[in-house]
Amino acid sequence: MPMTYATLSAAKTAAGSIKRWMNYSELDVDQIIEEAQALIFQTLRVREMRTEFSDLSISVGDSSKALPTGFLDPIALKDVTNNIDLELVMEQKLIEERVYDSSAVLTTSSAATKYAIFGEALQFEIKYDTAATLKLVGFKAPTFVSATNASNFLVSRYPHLMRIACMAQAADFMNNVEREQRYLAKLAVMIQATNVESDLSYRGVTLNIGLH
Repeated sequence: MPMTYATLSAAKTAAGSIKRWMNYSELDVDQIIEEAQALIFQTLRVREMRTEFSDLSISVGDSSKALPTGFLDPIALKDVTNNIDLELVMEQKLIEERVYDSSAVLTTSSAATKYAIFGEALQFEIKYDTAATLKLVGFKAPTFVSATNASNFLVSRYPHLMRIACMAQAADFMNNVEREQRYLAKLAVMIQATNVESDLSYRGVTLNIGLH
């Protein structure tokens, strides 16, 4: 039976329901389903999550750009207007790269060459003096399974992860610490194995390794 919101949230008598797995009918299944997915996407990084986000428009005077909806981790960022591949750096490094004038105003430039992620935004070392368009590739969380979204790639391809995560959150709801910890430990191992398996999609890739 395919895993969907309907099967997960069904009564204790229904096959594939969280209430049946836990043998407990008083579960807050909507909350458990949401928290289970949040738990999984803290560490799951698989092929289906690699995404090219919609173009990011940079206006004159911008020194940052809000992260797009669903963003988790970056893979690459390119300024297509100026044909620049931006380098991801640590927050400290970016702040060290920023230069301010005597009025504490960030200096301007036609394009950034570095970025860091903080303040829920892509932060640049300069303030743009011309408009630009950026393309961001990264990992994106899907729309969660819910009453208004019956399925996503997680429940269709990785139902075993979703089942264990739901059981962990249900055990937490039931204040059963021993069961919760057992499920969490199992989930961590399963996610690690899934991430390794997903990396097999890089087989045949050309690695650009050299001196710079």
